[in-house]
Amino acid sequence: MPFTESSHHISPPYTVLVVEDSTVFTLLYQHFFNEKGVKMTICPSLESAREVLAKEHHFDVVLLDNHLTDGQGVTLLPLLKERLKMAAVIMVSANDDADFFLQAFSQGIDDYALKPVNMDLLWLKMKKSVHQRRLEKLNNEQREALNQWRDAELQEQALAKHLLGAMFAKIHTDHPGIHHWVKPSSQFSGDSVIHCCGEDGSDYVLLADAMGHGLAAAVSLMPLVQIFKAMSEKALPISNIVFELNNKLTHMLPEDRFVAVILLHIQPNRRVIDVWNGAMPPVLVVDQQQQIINQVESGNMALGILPDTLFNVHPVRLPLEPNQQVVMFSDGVIESPSHEGELLTEAELVPLLKSEEPLAEIKKYFNVNCPPAGDDISIVQIDTNQLLADIQPSDKVAVYAGESAFLIEHTLHGSSLDLLDIPTHFSDLLTKQLPLPLVQKTFTILTELYMNAFEHGVLGLSSEIKEQENGFLVFYEQKEQRIKNLRGKDKIVLKVQWQSHIQCLEIYIKDSGPGFFHGDMKPADLTKSYGRGLTLIEHLADSLEIIPPGNAARVVLGGTK
Repeated sequence: MPFTESSHHISPPYTVLVVEDSTVFTLLYQHFFNEKGVKMTICPSLESAREVLAKEHHFDVVLLDNHLTDGQGVTLLPLLKERLKMAAVIMVSANDDADFFLQAFSQGIDDYALKPVNMDLLWLKMKKSVHQRRLEKLNNEQREALNQWRDAELQEQALAKHLLGAMFAKIHTDHPGIHHWVKPSSQFSGDSVIHCCGEDGSDYVLLADAMGHGLAAAVSLMPLVQIFKAMSEKALPISNIVFELNNKLTHMLPEDRFVAVILLHIQPNRRVIDVWNGAMPPVLVVDQQQQIINQVESGNMALGILPDTLFNVHPVRLPLEPNQQVVMFSDGVIESPSHEGELLTEAELVPLLKSEEPLAEIKKYFNVNCPPAGDDISIVQIDTNQLLADIQPSDKVAVYAGESAFLIEHTLHGSSLDLLDIPTHFSDLLTKQLPLPLVQKTFTILTELYMNAFEHGVLGLSSEIKEQENGFLVFYEQKEQRIKNLRGKDKIVLKVQWQSHIQCLEIYIKDSGPGFFHGDMKPADLTKSYGRGLTLIEHLADSLEIIPPGNAARVVLGGTK
């Protein structure tokens, strides 16, 4: 935009601070600025200018002479920048030395004018400088508003992720023979894996892939959760569950939304697996020689599209045989290119399943050989030997019970630190032993302790990051990056001990990092949303002890008091 008189009409008038000891130039300024309607304050010395700045904090323009009776005008620049942050400063001097003006620009002046002053040119420079300053102010305000909006949005997303994760984790039940991995393409996953146990000892597994990505896709899965859990626990036929899920999604989702799913009903006593595949890649049955010996292709539409009268709910029945693997996956597995642009075929996928740690090679392939995927990736691997065996508690969790006490110990290494929902897992174990109110308190405390140990101890992240510009975004980006670098030496040890004779529950946690405090936490941090965890623990528990050097903590609940 050209800096014309009409485009910069002075309303209200500029306020100008003139620091000038020459009577001639002072009269020149007065005559010229009176015609322009400018309000002018004249200071004939540095001392008088400092007195004015001590009282007055608003000027649009400062005209600063350098050679004054009590010193050089450039010495006033730091005070001007401190008191008049948005004022345009124009140096007016007879000194035409380039080095002098370079030094003045480095100290913050906006422009300069040589004496004798061309007032029309000075006026144009003043208008341009004020306009730039006002644009800068507007830009700063807009950037601050954008940052506040973005931080609020990130906090809302973090809350939504926590709530969704907690909801799905609460329903999902771990099984030593059922392994799964979900790799979201964004902060939220439109893929989900849920395992529930029926009252007859059968197992139900749901692999869902909602249309789209991110939060919208994740929200589309929510109507499935409670229905699947309630009907699975009652050990209802898979056809009934599929019918009810489709009916619910058809009525709740918009017309352009749907959810592709695979449902398994595993019945070890009857040695059969019922499979319903709706718009997903085939379910594979693999033998010990890593050969595909059977598969169930999708013969049905995704959920949420067809009405009940046109919807097929009949599953395919497979025999449950020993020494086999049942594999199901979302289309992201076979549609995500490698760095060389190649897609993973089903024949190439099967050999990756043969590893000492289930799904380890699959994770390595997509984390190392592939760029960030544009689609969510999820895969489930089921060991039929484990399904048919008399399942014992996982050797990763030890439970020692006595007449009046028990101790639960769990040690996690590497990538399992992020994949397992430890607070929920411990809470499920405690639910059968302790009163519900105590279990609820324990879940909250375990969640805070574990997140502190994981994020700040193992990953070495600092909450101070969140105070920076785009802080929450930077924090979660760094978290995702560091999770990719987790190794076996990274670990968290968690112990929960109950002593019934004194009604006392003790929680002990230790991480392999330097400690989640990173020095003493400032009191002001406890008032912030990301620093309230320790305050919450102190409120809920009888005692909280941080064990030197700060990478371990002990919490006591209940007790004799």
